Amino acid sequence: METLGKPPHRSLHRLAMKCGPIMYLQLGKVPTIVVSSAAMAKEVMKTHDLVLANRPQIFSAKHLFYNCTDMAFSPCGTYWRHIRKICILELLSVRRVQSFSHLRKEEVARLVHRVAESCPGTINLSKLLALYTNNVLCRSAFGRDFSAGGDYDKHGFQSMLEEFQELLAGFSIGDFFPSLEFVHSLTGMKARLQHAFKRFDRLFDEILSEHSNESKATEAHKDIVDVLIDIEKNGYGDMPLTRPNIKALLL
Repeated sequence: METLGKPPHRSLHRLAMKCGPIMYLQLGKVPTIVVSSAAMAKEVMKTHDLVLANRPQIFSAKHLFYNCTDMAFSPCGTYWRHIRKICILELLSVRRVQSFSHLRKEEVARLVHRVAESCPGTINLSKLLALYTNNVLCRSAFGRDFSAGGDYDKHGFQSMLEEFQELLAGFSIGDFFPSLEFVHSLTGMKARLQHAFKRFDRLFDEILSEHSNESKATEAHKDIVDVLIDIEKNGYGDMPLTRPNIKALLL
C-alpha cells in the first residue's frame, strides 16, 4: 500500500483506471481483491455474496469485539445470520426506531440550544454534532445520558470512545504478516487494546446489571439493552445469546 501512494482510495482509483474494475493485490501475506465499479460491486455484494461475503478478523477487532462476535467482524455463518436477524427484526425495526423518536427530538432541541449559547463566538460544530450523535446512541442503547454531567460522563466515556476509534483504525502489521503479530506486545499496542477492552467490559457489566435489576420496562419504553436482555433470558430461535455476545453487539 505504501508504494501506491496516499490517500489509498484515490491511488486505487487511479490503478483501476489502468487495470480495470477488478484487481488482485497482495497486501503482505493477505490476498486482496479490489472492486471499482458499480456493476462489479453488485456481483460481489449481491449475486455472489455468500461466496465472497467474509470479513478479516483483524488484530484490534479480536481484542475489542469479544473475539469478533459482533455483527461487523463476525465470520459469515450460522451465528452471524442469527445476530443479523436479531438486529434487523428486533433492534433496528421500524417500530423500534420510531420508539426512540422523542429522544432524537429532545437531543435536536439540546443541540440547537448549545449552538445558540455559543453565539456570537466560534462554534465547534463537529464537537457539537458528535455530542448529539453520542447522546442519541447512548440514550437509545443504554437509557442513559452521555453528555457532561450525565450518567456515563463519570466513566470518562468520551475518552473511551476516542481510544476505541484510534485503536480500531490503527495500522496493525500482524494483520498483513501474521508471523509478526508478536510485535504488538513490544510496541504496547496489545496492552492498550487489553486496557481499553477491560474499561468497556466493566462499564457494560454495570449497565447490564442495572438493567437486570430494574423493574421491567414496557415495550414502548425499552432501550436496546432491555431488548437484548429479554432475548438472553427468553431465547430467540435455536441459538442462545450470551452475555459476551450482548456486549459485542453493544460495541
